[in-house]
Amino acid sequence: MTDRFDIVILMNALDMGGAEKQSLLLAKALGNTYRVHYIVQKKWPRLKQHLDFIEREKINYIQLSGNFFTRLRQLRLYVKQNDIRILIGMLTLDNAMAACISLTTGIKCIGGVRSSYLPFLKFWVTWLGQKFFLDHMVFNNTYGMNLFVKRGFSINKSSVIHNCINNLQKERKRNPGEKITILSVGRFTFEKDYLTALKAVSILNTICIDKTIEYIIIGDGKYLNHIQCWINDLKLENIKLIINPESVEAFYITADIYLMSSISEGMPNSIMEAFNYSLPVVTTDAGDATFLVEDNISGYVVRPKDYQTMADKLADLVEHYDKRIAFGLHGHKHVLRTFSEDIFRNNYIALINKLLS
Repeated sequence: MTDRFDIVILMNALDMGGAEKQSLLLAKALGNTYRVHYIVQKKWPRLKQHLDFIEREKINYIQLSGNFFTRLRQLRLYVKQNDIRILIGMLTLDNAMAACISLTTGIKCIGGVRSSYLPFLKFWVTWLGQKFFLDHMVFNNTYGMNLFVKRGFSINKSSVIHNCINNLQKERKRNPGEKITILSVGRFTFEKDYLTALKAVSILNTICIDKTIEYIIIGDGKYLNHIQCWINDLKLENIKLIINPESVEAFYITADIYLMSSISEGMPNSIMEAFNYSLPVVTTDAGDATFLVEDNISGYVVRPKDYQTMADKLADLVEHYDKRIAFGLHGHKHVLRTFSEDIFRNNYIALINKLLS
């Protein structure tokens, strides 16, 4: 059953983050199979890179406005007027709205969980949605799904569809340089635990005292001031904060090592991007990071908050150029083999067909 009917992909906002990027990749991936309506709840933030992608891929973008109930009325009317068959929500607020749409229109609705942890209120909103209103819940990570099932989610209404990668790059062998650049990309939130990353870099500076090391952090969010204070408190002078650049590609290309310090993750989109550019990775064991990073093969995996071990692993890669290259190439091969757009598309089509059969 792959008739070209109408579906909605519902996204909270065009903010910086993996969920936002994956929602756009999903709209692109399903565009040749269904008539996709990409509906965004909030007008702000609205990143230019996402708007450019929408224009480039000719995605049918609809912007809602007003408070939650006003947006709900707009969405309900749109669903009825356009004979929508399936609605796919990406984040908690989208799940809540999808539950209301399911209740008031009777269409099939799919929720989404993009992390292995949700705060108390978000968890119970999502649990209630799955139990009583939503037809299915898609997790982007196996670790998170298993945790949520243990806490009462229905295994029969849950499945894992991993993220995909687009703009696939050829493998890249960087030339050795005088400066080693470490890169992190992601929202400035509690879950990303940038304090651990900064402590690790502070220790790294004392281990590799004869090396020129630069640490670049790209993103934005409510923890920006905290990060700036931590940098000052640790007296770090080799840190660059880049706030929401139009493109991050150049930073991946010029980096030497990718670092993720999260205490909670889903399927880390930024690690997939790092491997796409043949970067070795040092990561915490958060979410499905270990599904991506093979320890001592494509990078190093350390315990969350263990900044001493993180510093030691970073130092090993700083000191050994050949290991950086070998790890990065292993990661690149893994991404090409496992996270293609075709696999992503086919998994969603199979789920949609199952729900409508």
